Amino acid sequence: MEGAERLADDAPGVLYLVISGAPAPEGLPSLVTLIQKSGWRVVVFSTPMGTRFADLDELERLTGEPVRWEYRMPGTGERTPPADVVLACPLSFNSVNKFAHGHADNFAVGLLCEMVGYKVPVVVAPHCKPQLASHPAFTASLDTLRGMGVHVLFDPAAPYEARLPSWAEVTAALTGAPLTGSAGTGKSPGRGSRGPGTVGPLPLSSSPPGT
Repeated sequence: MEGAERLADDAPGVLYLVISGAPAPEGLPSLVTLIQKSGWRVVVFSTPMGTRFADLDELERLTGEPVRWEYRMPGTGERTPPADVVLACPLSFNSVNKFAHGHADNFAVGLLCEMVGYKVPVVVAPHCKPQLASHPAFTASLDTLRGMGVHVLFDPAAPYEARLPSWAEVTAALTGAPLTGSAGTGKSPGRGSRGPGTVGPLPLSSSPPGT
Protein backbone atom coordinates (compact mmCIF):
# COMPACT_ATOMS: atom_id res chain seq x y z
CA MET A 1 0.00 0.00 0.00
CA GLU A 2 3.03 2.24 -0.36
CA GLY A 3 1.53 4.44 -3.07
CA ALA A 4 -1.92 4.54 -1.49
CA GLU A 5 -0.48 5.67 1.85
CA ARG A 6 1.14 8.70 0.19
CA LEU A 7 -2.19 10.22 -0.78
CA ALA A 8 -3.65 13.07 1.23
CA ASP A 9 -7.27 13.29 2.21
CA ASP A 10 -7.71 16.23 -0.17
CA ALA A 11 -6.61 14.25 -3.27
CA PRO A 12 -8.22 15.57 -6.49
CA GLY A 13 -10.26 12.42 -6.95
CA VAL A 14 -10.37 8.80 -7.98
CA LEU A 15 -8.81 7.67 -11.24
CA TYR A 16 -9.73 4.39 -12.87
CA LEU A 17 -6.73 3.03 -14.81
CA VAL A 18 -7.77 0.49 -17.43
CA ILE A 19 -4.94 -1.65 -18.80
CA SER A 20 -4.82 -4.25 -21.55
CA GLY A 21 -2.39 -6.63 -23.22
CA ALA A 22 -0.68 -3.80 -25.11
CA PRO A 23 3.02 -3.20 -24.33
CA ALA A 24 3.88 -0.57 -21.73
CA PRO A 25 7.54 0.34 -22.35
CA GLU A 26 7.93 2.51 -19.23
CA GLY A 27 6.17 -0.05 -17.05
CA LEU A 28 2.73 0.15 -15.47
CA PRO A 29 4.03 0.58 -11.90
CA SER A 30 5.85 3.72 -13.07
CA LEU A 31 2.63 5.08 -14.58
CA VAL A 32 0.70 4.42 -11.37
CA THR A 33 3.39 6.08 -9.26
CA LEU A 34 3.51 9.17 -11.48
CA ILE A 35 -0.28 9.56 -11.40
CA GLN A 36 -0.28 9.17 -7.62
CA LYS A 37 2.34 11.91 -7.31
CA SER A 38 -0.24 14.19 -8.95
CA GLY A 39 -2.55 13.35 -6.07
CA TRP A 40 -4.93 10.90 -7.70
CA ARG A 41 -6.20 7.78 -5.96
CA VAL A 42 -5.69 5.01 -8.53
CA VAL A 43 -7.85 1.92 -8.97
CA VAL A 44 -6.68 -0.52 -11.66
CA PHE A 45 -8.87 -2.57 -13.98
CA SER A 46 -7.63 -4.95 -16.64
CA THR A 47 -8.80 -6.86 -19.67
CA PRO A 48 -8.33 -10.64 -19.34
CA MET A 49 -5.31 -10.47 -21.68
CA GLY A 50 -3.81 -7.65 -19.64
CA THR A 51 -3.65 -9.86 -16.55
CA ARG A 52 -1.18 -12.11 -18.39
CA PHE A 53 1.39 -9.35 -18.85
CA ALA A 54 0.99 -7.04 -15.85
CA ASP A 55 2.46 -7.56 -12.39
CA LEU A 56 -0.85 -7.61 -10.55
CA ASP A 57 0.73 -8.03 -7.12
CA GLU A 58 2.90 -4.95 -7.62
CA LEU A 59 -0.04 -2.87 -8.84
CA GLU A 60 -2.05 -3.95 -5.80
CA ARG A 61 0.86 -3.05 -3.51
CA LEU A 62 1.08 0.43 -5.03
CA THR A 63 -2.64 1.20 -5.02
CA GLY A 64 -3.83 -0.72 -1.98
CA GLU A 65 -6.58 -2.14 -4.20
CA PRO A 66 -6.82 -5.48 -6.03
CA VAL A 67 -6.67 -5.32 -9.82
CA ARG A 68 -10.22 -5.99 -11.00
CA TRP A 69 -10.74 -7.84 -14.25
CA GLU A 70 -13.98 -9.76 -13.90
CA TYR A 71 -17.48 -9.07 -12.68
CA ARG A 72 -18.05 -9.74 -9.02
CA MET A 73 -20.93 -11.95 -8.00
CA PRO A 74 -23.77 -10.32 -6.04
CA GLY A 75 -22.93 -10.13 -2.35
CA THR A 76 -19.21 -10.72 -2.86
CA GLY A 77 -16.19 -8.43 -2.75
CA GLU A 78 -16.21 -4.70 -2.08
CA ARG A 79 -17.52 -1.81 -4.14
CA THR A 80 -14.93 0.47 -5.66
CA PRO A 81 -15.02 4.23 -5.06
CA PRO A 82 -16.79 6.21 -7.81
CA ALA A 83 -14.54 7.46 -10.61
CA ASP A 84 -13.78 11.11 -11.32
CA VAL A 85 -11.73 10.35 -14.43
CA VAL A 86 -10.80 7.25 -16.42
CA LEU A 87 -7.49 6.56 -18.16
CA ALA A 88 -7.21 3.61 -20.56
CA CYS A 89 -3.49 3.20 -21.11
CA PRO A 90 -2.10 1.44 -22.96
CA LEU A 91 -5.15 0.20 -24.84
CA SER A 92 -4.67 -2.51 -27.45
CA PHE A 93 -5.94 -2.58 -31.04
CA ASN A 94 -8.60 -5.09 -30.07
CA SER A 95 -9.80 -3.18 -27.01
CA VAL A 96 -9.94 0.14 -28.88
CA ASN A 97 -12.23 -1.39 -31.49
CA LYS A 98 -14.39 -3.09 -28.87
CA PHE A 99 -14.75 0.11 -26.86
CA ALA A 100 -15.72 2.15 -29.92
CA HIS A 101 -18.34 -0.33 -31.06
CA GLY A 102 -19.75 -1.24 -27.65
CA HIS A 103 -18.59 -4.86 -27.71
CA ALA A 104 -18.48 -5.20 -23.93
CA ASP A 105 -17.43 -8.84 -23.79
CA ASN A 106 -15.16 -8.30 -20.78
CA PHE A 107 -15.41 -6.29 -17.59
CA ALA A 108 -12.80 -3.64 -18.49
CA VAL A 109 -14.32 -2.73 -21.86
CA GLY A 110 -17.80 -2.77 -20.36
CA LEU A 111 -16.58 -0.36 -17.69
CA LEU A 112 -15.22 2.04 -20.32
CA CYS A 113 -18.54 2.02 -22.17
CA GLU A 114 -20.42 2.64 -18.94
CA MET A 115 -18.18 5.51 -17.83
CA VAL A 116 -18.84 7.36 -21.09
CA GLY A 117 -22.55 6.94 -20.41
CA TYR A 118 -22.08 8.46 -16.96
CA LYS A 119 -20.27 11.44 -18.57
CA VAL A 120 -17.08 10.68 -16.66
CA PRO A 121 -14.06 12.12 -18.56
CA VAL A 122 -12.17 9.36 -20.38
CA VAL A 123 -8.64 9.53 -21.80
CA VAL A 124 -7.40 6.75 -24.10
CA ALA A 125 -3.80 6.09 -25.13
CA PRO A 126 -3.82 3.35 -27.78
CA HIS A 127 -0.75 1.26 -28.54
CA CYS A 128 -0.43 -1.23 -31.37
CA LYS A 129 1.81 -2.12 -34.31
CA PRO A 130 1.78 0.26 -37.30
CA GLN A 131 0.38 -2.55 -39.43
CA LEU A 132 -2.64 -2.75 -37.15
CA ALA A 133 -2.92 1.01 -36.70
CA SER A 134 -3.22 1.35 -40.49
CA HIS A 135 -6.34 -0.83 -40.54
CA PRO A 136 -9.37 1.27 -41.50
CA ALA A 137 -11.39 -0.19 -38.61
CA PHE A 138 -8.87 1.23 -36.12
CA THR A 139 -8.97 4.70 -37.68
CA ALA A 140 -12.76 4.62 -37.66
CA SER A 141 -12.77 3.51 -34.03
CA LEU A 142 -10.59 6.45 -32.98
CA ASP A 143 -12.93 8.83 -34.79
CA THR A 144 -15.89 7.20 -33.06
CA LEU A 145 -14.27 7.59 -29.65
CA ARG A 146 -13.50 11.25 -30.30
CA GLY A 147 -17.10 11.76 -31.35
CA MET A 148 -18.15 10.26 -28.00
CA GLY A 149 -16.11 12.91 -26.17
CA VAL A 150 -13.19 10.62 -25.37
CA HIS A 151 -9.78 12.31 -25.48
CA VAL A 152 -7.50 10.16 -27.65
CA LEU A 153 -3.72 10.47 -27.26
CA PHE A 154 -2.51 9.15 -30.61
CA ASP A 155 -0.60 10.62 -33.53
CA PRO A 156 -0.57 8.33 -36.60
CA ALA A 157 2.23 10.38 -38.17
CA ALA A 158 4.66 9.71 -35.32
CA PRO A 159 7.26 6.93 -35.52
CA TYR A 160 6.12 3.69 -33.92
CA GLU A 161 8.40 4.12 -30.90
CA ALA A 162 6.87 7.56 -30.22
CA ARG A 163 3.22 6.80 -30.85
CA LEU A 164 2.54 5.86 -27.25
CA PRO A 165 2.89 9.08 -25.24
CA SER A 166 5.42 9.15 -22.43
CA TRP A 167 3.99 8.70 -18.98
CA ALA A 168 4.74 12.38 -18.35
CA GLU A 169 2.57 13.31 -21.35
CA VAL A 170 -0.19 10.98 -20.23
CA THR A 171 -0.16 12.52 -16.76
CA ALA A 172 -0.18 15.99 -18.32
CA ALA A 173 -3.48 15.11 -20.00
CA LEU A 174 -4.94 14.52 -16.55
CA THR A 175 -3.56 17.64 -14.89
CA GLY A 176 -4.23 20.16 -17.65
CA ALA A 177 -0.54 20.80 -18.36
CA PRO A 178 0.53 21.49 -21.98
CA LEU A 179 1.31 18.43 -24.04
CA THR A 180 4.45 18.34 -26.13
CA GLY A 181 5.78 15.95 -28.73
CA SER A 182 3.76 13.42 -30.70
CA ALA A 183 0.94 13.15 -28.16
CA GLY A 184 0.33 16.87 -28.02
CA THR A 185 -0.57 17.62 -31.61
CA GLY A 186 -4.12 18.54 -30.65
CA LYS A 187 -5.51 16.93 -33.78
CA SER A 188 -8.85 16.35 -32.11
CA PRO A 189 -9.15 18.10 -28.74
CA GLY A 190 -11.27 16.18 -26.27
CA ARG A 191 -13.71 17.36 -23.65
CA GLY A 192 -12.23 20.22 -21.64
CA SER A 193 -9.56 21.10 -24.18
CA ARG A 194 -8.41 24.70 -24.41
CA GLY A 195 -7.07 24.24 -27.92
CA PRO A 196 -4.25 22.52 -29.81
CA GLY A 197 -1.58 21.02 -27.62
CA THR A 198 -3.49 21.42 -24.38
CA VAL A 199 -5.96 19.26 -22.54
CA GLY A 200 -8.16 20.23 -19.68
CA PRO A 201 -8.34 20.50 -16.94
CA LEU A 202 -10.76 17.65 -17.43
CA PRO A 203 -14.14 18.34 -15.84
CA LEU A 204 -14.97 16.16 -12.88
CA SER A 205 -18.59 15.40 -13.55
CA SER A 206 -21.09 13.61 -11.34
CA SER A 207 -19.59 10.31 -10.29
CA PRO A 208 -21.38 7.04 -11.02
CA PRO A 209 -22.02 4.44 -8.37
CA GLY A 210 -18.95 2.42 -7.47
CA THR A 211 -18.37 -0.70 -9.50
